[in-house]
Amino acid sequence: MASAEEQAEHAQQQQQQEQQAVANGQGPPMDPEEERKMVYDLLKEEGLCLEFVRKELQADYDMVLAAASNAGTCIEFASEELRKDRTIAVAATKSDHWAIQYCDKRFREDREIMLNCVSQDGWSLHWASSALKDDRDLAMACARSDGLAIQLASERLRQDREVMQEAIRNQPRALQYASPELKKDVALVREVISLDGLSLRFADDELRRDQDIVLEALKQDGRSLFFAHEDLRSSKKFVMKCLKQDFECLAYAHSSIIDDRNTMKQMLDQSNQNKQDSIDDLKSDIADLQKESEKLRESQLAQAKEIEALKAALAAATDGEHALLEPGADAPFKAEAKAEVAASRAAAEAAEAKAAAEKGGSNDKNGDAGTGGTKRAHPDADADAGVAEGAAAAGSVAAASPSAAEAAGAPAAKMAKTDSDAGEPDMGDRNMPPLPMSPVAHQAPLAAAAAPTASPLQIPQNDGAMDGILSP
Repeated sequence: MASAEEQAEHAQQQQQQEQQAVANGQGPPMDPEEERKMVYDLLKEEGLCLEFVRKELQADYDMVLAAASNAGTCIEFASEELRKDRTIAVAATKSDHWAIQYCDKRFREDREIMLNCVSQDGWSLHWASSALKDDRDLAMACARSDGLAIQLASERLRQDREVMQEAIRNQPRALQYASPELKKDVALVREVISLDGLSLRFADDELRRDQDIVLEALKQDGRSLFFAHEDLRSSKKFVMKCLKQDFECLAYAHSSIIDDRNTMKQMLDQSNQNKQDSIDDLKSDIADLQKESEKLRESQLAQAKEIEALKAALAAATDGEHALLEPGADAPFKAEAKAEVAASRAAAEAAEAKAAAEKGGSNDKNGDAGTGGTKRAHPDADADAGVAEGAAAAGSVAAASPSAAEAAGAPAAKMAKTDSDAGEPDMGDRNMPPLPMSPVAHQAPLAAAAAPTASPLQIPQNDGAMDGILSP
């Protein structure tokens, strides 16, 4: 246990260090816990900063694991003990497959770790052990990741058709790493040259001598003639076939053909003929397209005309509706109504004048028949006036609507005619009162007013109330 003097000396040294740090602009030393937390948060975001932390933190499990989870290669700076930890190795290789080179070598035999690395990048198979390089699952993962990396697999797996086919689909030039037997596989070679014609150079010599195989490669790339067998490259007949597919392949024919002037002239003439045939075919296709375009244009014009006709019809119908809604559009109807009202008024005035004249003549008779020349008031004078007014109303309605006249005026007129035929009562006996008025005559004005009319316009009496309503 340190003595009091040693503790005091240590405290003094610490104080001097703090003062020196402040003088150098570094500030007082950080609390160890705060420093640890700050470094941990930094490594979680930027794992490569593990290179710059103190040695004791590089040996800290939590610090290294946090750094390896986002930057696997940082375990290069971890302590040797932690690089042997499998959990840290798994986290590092998931983050970056290249971290396997900094892990302990025993993990290169770990199938799970190596499969994870090879799935990310086939070239990671380089770090696998010899036993895992002969693992079919690792070889298939390698082929899917990068076909050219299949060269790292064992010779046995490079003879596996499925493994090599997977590698070729990823990289056609992986055919160069296939076994000699697979390079003779016609189906496999056809699949390769359909993806990359230049991969013909990796096929077996017998297949490079096959005209169909070479012509198929030329469809993908005209330069493939350069990798055909020498027998085909020096054949004038075959080169002529090749020129029909790609004229540029002539540059890759055998030198014996290129140096022969007559052969070159003949091939050039054939090439020109092929070009002319191609031009004629192109012109024919253009003419067909023009015809189709003209038909389409005519169809579009016809449709445009139909649309214009429909628009015109719609505009006309819309204009008609607007005309009915415009002010003054109902002027003709108002004029017709005014004419009907005027005619009704004239008929009513004529009927009223006639009724007044008949009433005046009746009063004169009664006055002459009175004793001593004195005119005696008739008891039924009011009834006679009601009959006149009913007749006038019936005449007004008849002028407005004949059907209304028939409905309302006909009964009243019939009763009036019956009373008229009866004639005046015998006035020989001056003291005898006149016969009472028929009840039908009293009801005539009410019947005329209440009778239904077929006319849509109800014509009122001549009171001038319709002048303001029907005026335009």
